[in-house]
This record gives sequence, C-alpha cells and structure tokens, in this order.
Amino acid sequence: MTPLARRPLCASVFFAVLLMTGCASNMGPLQNGGVAPTVAAVAVQVNGNAPNRKQEVQFNGPMDPATINGHSFQVTDSGGRPMPGSVTYNSDFDIASFQPSPALRPGATYTATITTAAASAAGVHLAKPYSYTFTTRAKVDASPILVLSVSPAANESCVSTTTLIIVTFDEAPDASTIMPNNFTVTGPGGAIPVKLSTNVTTTQVVLTPTSPLPSGAITVTVNNVGDLADVMMTAPYTWSFSTACGSGGVSSGGATTQYQAPLFSESALDSATNGQITVDTSGNTTVRLTGAPASTTYTVQFCPAVDQGSTYAPPACFDVTTVSSDSGGSGTATAKFPRPGDWAGDFYVNNSAGKAAYQTFLAPNLSNQTYLSTLLPATSTNGGVDTTGSPQDPLSSGTVTYSNGSLVFSVNGASPNSPYATVESETIYIGSSGSYELTTFTTDAKGNGSSTTQVAATGGGGGDLFEVVPQFPRQSAGFIGGFSVPN
Repeated sequence: MTPLARRPLCASVFFAVLLMTGCASNMGPLQNGGVAPTVAAVAVQVNGNAPNRKQEVQFNGPMDPATINGHSFQVTDSGGRPMPGSVTYNSDFDIASFQPSPALRPGATYTATITTAAASAAGVHLAKPYSYTFTTRAKVDASPILVLSVSPAANESCVSTTTLIIVTFDEAPDASTIMPNNFTVTGPGGAIPVKLSTNVTTTQVVLTPTSPLPSGAITVTVNNVGDLADVMMTAPYTWSFSTACGSGGVSSGGATTQYQAPLFSESALDSATNGQITVDTSGNTTVRLTGAPASTTYTVQFCPAVDQGSTYAPPACFDVTTVSSDSGGSGTATAKFPRPGDWAGDFYVNNSAGKAAYQTFLAPNLSNQTYLSTLLPATSTNGGVDTTGSPQDPLSSGTVTYSNGSLVFSVNGASPNSPYATVESETIYIGSSGSYELTTFTTDAKGNGSSTTQVAATGGGGGDLFEVVPQFPRQSAGFIGGFSVPN
C-alpha cells in the first residue's frame, strides 16, 4: 500500500470510481514547456449521492489554487443550469471540492465538470474539460462518520517500526478535516510526526511515520473528522499497539481495547460487515452499527461459550445494552459489560422480535476486518468453560488478532518448549464438530510462541471463537479468546 496521496489505496464498498473514458486526456498539449494536468479520480456513493454531500475531485498533481473556483468546477442539472455552491481546493491532497448550497434536489441527475480554466501549479491548463454524472438519493446525510477498522490492530505487538498506520472509516472523510491535529500519534518519547495521505476512491487515511517508530507502546487518536456532508465524529477514537515483542498487549495509561470483533448480518455471515463491537480493559462495551435499517432499536446480547464435551452449563445469554440506528442506518452505544470476570462467546444484536439481526463473527477472505481477543485460561472463563480437571498451563499474556488478511495467535510465558495447536470454532460450542485445528507451533525456552495463518473457510465459512490448546495431551486445559471485566 503506497503512502502517496495521489495513488489509489483500495476500492471501497461504499464508492465507485468514475473515470470517464474520453473525458480527460492523459497527456495534454504542451503549454509553457509543461504537461497538461489530469483528473486522477472522483467518487460518488453507489446507492445515490446524498443531496447535501460535497463532490470531490482529485488531480494527478499540484494545481494552482487561484484557478480552482466556480468557473473551473461546475455542477449543472439535467437542463444544463448551474447549481449554486462553494468551491475549495486542498493542496495537501490535490483535491477540489464543490459544496452545494442549498442542497441539491433528491432523486435528480447532475453533471460535474472541471473546465480548462483549471491549471496546474506550473501554469498548464487542462487539455479539455472533464465531466461525470451522478444521481442524488432521497435522504440527506445526517449520520456521523465512524472509524470502521484500524491497522495495526488494537493491542497488536511486534509491529514493524516502519509500518503504515491505516484508519478506515465507514464513509469518505472530508479532505479538509484530514489534518495533523486530527490524527495524532504518540510513543514513549512523546509526539511522533507522520505524513497524512488519502484518495477519494477510498474511505481510508494513511499515516506514514517520517522516521522509524520507537520501541514500545504507540497510541493513535482520531478526532474531529467529518464526512462530505460536514457531519462530524461524535467522539474521539483511540487505540494502541506495540512495536515491542512479547508484551502481550499495551496500555497508554487508560483503558485500551482488549476485544474487538466485526458485526455481520445474520443472513450473510460471509459478506460485508455491518459494524463492530469492542470491549476495553475497563469493561466498557461499544457497539457500532453501519448499514442497518433506519431508525431501528436493537438489543445487544452476549451468549457465553460452553465446552460441548463437558457437563458444564454456562450462564444463559444475557442483555448488555441497546443501540438505535439513525436515519442513515448508523448507530453507536456504549455501556459497562454487566458482569465481572473472564468471558468468551458471541455478541448478538437482536431485533424487536428477539431474533438475531447481526452477530460477531470472523469471515475468511475479507481483509478489511479487524479482530482482537485476549487469550484467557479456559478453566476460569465463563466460570469454567473447560472442566477437564487438568492443570492449567501457565500464561503471562496472549492474544488472537486479525488484520490485513492474517490471523495471528501469540502466547507469552506459557509452558516452555511445548507444542500447541490453534483452533477455530464456528459456534460457541467449542470442542464440537464445528471446531477445526488451524496450525501448530512450539514455544521457545521462555514459553513464548506465535503462529500466523488464515481464517478457515470450512464448515460455516468462518469463526466465532479461537483457542490455543496443548497439542499433547489434547485433553489438557488451554486458552480461549475473550475479554476480562473488572469488578
């Protein structure tokens, strides 16, 4: 993934690139010894552009800001009448924006045109006009922008000191709000300078450190970012990772994320995500919905895991909080997890009829997901999810993380020089026919070890729970991915 702002990062499920054949030339006539600039990319919402949203156009290089105005960037209706609005230019990302004022009519078709009045920083004008069309939807955009996923994942350790930090939103961020004060990175020595980049065909912002990251905990905070309708984030988003190895999680002096899982539609567990659930080290549980039915209230429920091969009966499913979607189908709610202790299982988001509409799940072949769980002793989780009676292996810390298509199991301080197996379960009934062994690894003399693999596509096509169990003897108690809630 390139850190350059003018190169596409990846296609978003929310946007379609409109590069009109014949509307722009790659190589215009020479003017003043220079090459004519071109429009590199534009983007509009696939399901119809909200009438109050900006149009953003990204050029292939720096432009002369004085030439980006109402004469060079025009939006006209189907009758050719120009629409009133303001035009701005962001020189950091070579992006021109048109903000309609008042909002455009719903259910109408419009044409946006970059005229030859636009010129590069070298004074070279477009060779010919560039145009594209878009259609507005019925409703305006009133939902706040949300952070959908991050990379490196929260609490991930052993991260490369030259890694790119990537923030993926649930919709395109407004380029004017992508600024250093809104994306801060700190480490053991204080603030860490980064270069920001974005591309209008994605919902991502990439943070490139200007020098290698220091060793230790790195904390990233995203704040005051708005969408193309000027609807801002409702709260800062903060997470931490570590460039040190064997730390078993990080802390920035406050509560950090210890569990994070994507939410999928119950009817399509291997398709696009519909939000996520996170639990921090204080037990605060945050539910984020995206793309849900508008103006709907759901009940969030947790169902503890149980060992299928034992007579142990886990606690019954219990309610955690409620969450309501807004007119755009987005919603956020935070509540303290209602019961202390070690927990592993499934979150369900139930409709008014009590049936699951969404659930936490991890599907294969969807690299934009982020997952994190803390490895907990199986003999203590849910009050005793594993009742084999075997002594519990030692464990200083351990995690299961998923980002950029890789599922990583990591243990620290377990039994030294010992073989372990990693296991994926389709449901909360671990040890049943829906459990699959993924990989094996052997710890070193300090009891540290890790294994990198992929989510299994067998059976139900993904996983709900992940375990690390002793390979010999297999009946010994192992570790299960979950979270701990303090009293």
